Amino acid sequence: MSELSWKYVKELKDKAVIDVFEKEHGFSFPKDLKDILLKYNGGRPSLRYFDTDTEKDKEFKTLLSFNESDIETIFKCYPLDSADSTLIPFASNSGGDYFVLKNNAIHLWNHESDTSTFLASSFTDFLNLLHD
Repeated sequence: MSELSWKYVKELKDKAVIDVFEKEHGFSFPKDLKDILLKYNGGRPSLRYFDTDTEKDKEFKTLLSFNESDIETIFKCYPLDSADSTLIPFASNSGGDYFVLKNNAIHLWNHESDTSTFLASSFTDFLNLLHD
């Protein structure tokens, strides 16, 4: 199996921006996810596909950036246009859907149906699902 690496990483312009975002919105990212967001802001994983119980080769495109001037940022999509106000987006796919935290677990939110699908209990577990 190939080893995961990240490309197109955008250096954070403000190292405290994630802490400020958490404080302003009253939540905390799990440590494993926060560490990746800090280190690979806006990055794309080399292993970008994963399988669910019902679908194969679903895509993980990019982490959302915490630089307000970047194109795909958390600031442009949070809060989501969802009936579930607890969803916290942190990454996207090519189809306009978002990877979200829901009760600290990783879900994929479908923007057309406003439904979320459980993927993994933690971000580390989700990364272990990625393949090429």
